Amino acid sequence: MTLIRTAIALCFAPSLLMAETPKVVTDFAPIHSLASQVMEGLGAPELLLPQGADPHGFQMRPSQMRSLSDADLLIWVGPAMTPWLERAIAGASLDHSLALLSEPGTILREGGHDHDDDHEEHADHDHGHAHETHDDHDHDDHDDHDHAAHVEGVDPHAWLSPHNAQVWIEAIAEELSELDPENAERYHENAHKAQEGIAALDSRIQTRLAPVQGKGFILFHDALGYFSDHYGLNSLGAIRETDAAPPSAAQLNEIAEKIEHGDVSCIFSEPAQGTSQVQELAKNTDVGTAVLDPGGATQDIGPMLYENLMWATADTIASCLEGK
Repeated sequence: MTLIRTAIALCFAPSLLMAETPKVVTDFAPIHSLASQVMEGLGAPELLLPQGADPHGFQMRPSQMRSLSDADLLIWVGPAMTPWLERAIAGASLDHSLALLSEPGTILREGGHDHDDDHEEHADHDHGHAHETHDDHDHDDHDDHDHAAHVEGVDPHAWLSPHNAQVWIEAIAEELSELDPENAERYHENAHKAQEGIAALDSRIQTRLAPVQGKGFILFHDALGYFSDHYGLNSLGAIRETDAAPPSAAQLNEIAEKIEHGDVSCIFSEPAQGTSQVQELAKNTDVGTAVLDPGGATQDIGPMLYENLMWATADTIASCLEGK
């Protein structure tokens, strides 16, 4: 009888261990990639938004709402990126959610404006920052709603700063360690490895972009501010200044004047967005065109997505500005 019980215990041990790993849901692909790196070897996060879906405005299916309700932890950019998800969190009665824009050490920039150093917020540059946990749902919900007001005018595309990605990886490891203390050491080892990888990637990108820093370019929409700021690029504006607003005649005229004056070397559209406007502006000029994918919509989902989207962004910008 003892042998039978032992055999049964051994058969079910792996599933029991897996059950102890927190069920993690992430909002969209870049955040899923960061969380995947931290969870490597222990489990895998679930991706809430399908590739190519607009994170700013999305209607969740019942199955996605069930996944959110069953989650031990939601890791998301924050209400500035996905306001609809803030409402879903309240309905799902989640005990733990990590809004990354709220994390101490995150660099924030104002949305829809040119970068100004006075608008950056450096709460804490130490990657080993203290992370507060929320043991009850009311506290969690209160913090999220307070921060929603704070980030209303913030550019939410903050994952495009490698500094922010490193801060967020540490925050994810801290949160998972508190939910799953038995695997805390592994989460932190994975986070350290991921941070080192991002530092190496950052160096490669700096080298790739250094020769083209002075050349001007136009974006389809103002999603690349963190990337441009970090790498000292000469972004001259966007066809669509916010995610919701259509391009105005005045904005298009201003861009056309910059092209006429020879200030613009390249104009970038995005996957399934902006192609016609970009082609129209570049018509009968020597201005180059290319497609940028700041959300990783065309990348394979998984741990490598973040590195791949950052490198693809850098290489596409450099190649276009070089006239290739």
